[in-house]
Amino acid sequence: MSLGIVLIAGGAGTRLRSVTGALPKALAPLGSGTLLSHLLERVAELSPERVVVLGGHQAQAIRAVLPLDVELLVEGAPLGTAGGLHQLPHEPETWLSLNIDHVSDLDLSALLAAHDGRATAVVHPVAHEIPHGVVQLKNGMLTSWSERPVQHIHVTVGAYVFSRVALAEHLHGQPMDMPGLLRALAPVQSFEHRGTWFDAGTPQRLLAAETWLQSR
Repeated sequence: MSLGIVLIAGGAGTRLRSVTGALPKALAPLGSGTLLSHLLERVAELSPERVVVLGGHQAQAIRAVLPLDVELLVEGAPLGTAGGLHQLPHEPETWLSLNIDHVSDLDLSALLAAHDGRATAVVHPVAHEIPHGVVQLKNGMLTSWSERPVQHIHVTVGAYVFSRVALAEHLHGQPMDMPGLLRALAPVQSFEHRGTWFDAGTPQRLLAAETWLQSR
């Protein structure tokens, strides 16, 4: 399979401003490097044909640190979390997309092997406790009570595999967020990741991700 990697790094990262200052989220420090350098190291093991960074806010700062073999595509105007994918080259046909604040032990090779050829979204199981008594009502009468029930749900982790053809069907240079793209592509294959994952988009979660990496 010929493979392209795209790192979505166009956001301003306002929640990380206390860590990054004027720098974009992609350059938030992580270990001895940055969120950007961490993901570049992660995807290098896949030997991709092309690696592309989609930039926006302070894209010149990202350009200054990119290796020569990594391309930077800059949005002329904000296009949401998915709209910029329309800029991807037509080759290779398969693209692994990662949000720049994704930190995990996701098995990328297994994800690609499971990809159905059109679209695959990585999901993570989460147990969420509702810190209240939850009741059911019927005809205005309370019929049951559950104290602090735990909901078992799945969340997306900012990792996807797309065919370039599938993207071209729905992206035409207009703004679109990732939920809208996935709804347009539905039904979308899922790939469950039960390991460790951090959405390192806040100072607290970035610190947690760094602590985890240092413990490995």
